[in-house]
Amino acid sequence: MLKIFRRKKEEKTKPKLKIYRKFKRKVKKLLVSNLMTTDIIGVSRDSTLDQVVDLFLSKNISGTPVISHGNLIGEISKTDILKLVGAENLRDIGDEMRRRLEGMRVSEVMKRPICILEQATVEQAEKTMKKYSISRLIVLDKEKKLVGIITKTDLVKGISKEKIAKRISTTIDSMLEILEKKVAMDVKKLSKTLGVSSDLIEEWAKILEESGLIKIEYPAFGKPILRWKKSKIIE
Repeated sequence: MLKIFRRKKEEKTKPKLKIYRKFKRKVKKLLVSNLMTTDIIGVSRDSTLDQVVDLFLSKNISGTPVISHGNLIGEISKTDILKLVGAENLRDIGDEMRRRLEGMRVSEVMKRPICILEQATVEQAEKTMKKYSISRLIVLDKEKKLVGIITKTDLVKGISKEKIAKRISTTIDSMLEILEKKVAMDVKKLSKTLGVSSDLIEEWAKILEESGLIKIEYPAFGKPILRWKKSKIIE
């Protein structure tokens, strides 16, 4: 005998934070393209190492791509030159060594570049730098054309900004959770509960009011009151 199995009717559950997803400002992952430098300073394979030293010092950079007929063919860094001359700093290179560098070409010391695609995440860039113990990556587009350079300093600045953005997003979520449970609360109490300034709470509230999630009420005395708008919940 065949047994007939009927699928149980799924019970509708009330979403919690998911009801905000249409309005919540999602923190997108930072890409290499968001942080890379596109003002590329390159050298040719026939440039002398003395010229490269002058370039590094004048532009305050520690590495540069080697370009031939518009194509990336290599990379040269400050470390490559310092190892060659046995110095710790470019400014320590003496006249005698300078004359030696005048007779040497980039093609003699350049190395194969370590690259990353512009659509890669900053986390991938950070892992690649750690893997090869380097402080910069050459950035390529989908056609493998040179489009930029990203350094360890760029990553530090970018990741710091991303962490701040995530923290703000989490705080706004907490504020909405409180309002959903309490229905209404004045800005002063929210400020104290969340550890955020009243001015910032009001700034966020205006954005949330425009999205239809809350309503701001202005009493005759005291701080504005933020009220949860149940009728505006969108599943």
